Amino acid sequence: MKIQGIRISDGKDNVLRVTLSDILKEVADGSSFYWVILFLDGTPNPGKGVFLQEYENKINNSENGLTIKWDELLSISSNFFQMFETIILGSKDPKLLKRYEKEEDMYRTCDIVIDLIDCAFWEVYSKEQSFINKLKKKFKEVELIEVS
Repeated sequence: MKIQGIRISDGKDNVLRVTLSDILKEVADGSSFYWVILFLDGTPNPGKGVFLQEYENKINNSENGLTIKWDELLSISSNFFQMFETIILGSKDPKLLKRYEKEEDMYRTCDIVIDLIDCAFWEVYSKEQSFINKLKKKFKEVELIEVS
């Protein structure tokens, strides 16, 4: 199956304006996937600091990330003032949700990969072309990425 990715860098004054929530809103039936957060770094909204700091510590120090339900992922995504980096995987098969040696293997294996790189741009990879097409329509500064 061909995997396609998209780099999203919509912003203003060199600041990325696309949030994790913006991307997750375009996932069709997110509850049909298993999810894991492999890495998370960001500044929480006021009053959410201790809660999110505990999540970050669990995630970043875990062997294979933190498994999370769709509803929790949606909730967490709206609790950040700014995110710096994150890697989130979605798959119909929970056995595929783990840390990979090579990023390309992660892109080819998982149904959805959402990767925020240095708070500069998002890279999203999916086996579902319709998801990539929705993101392409929704955002302006995009570049398609082919996975070989």
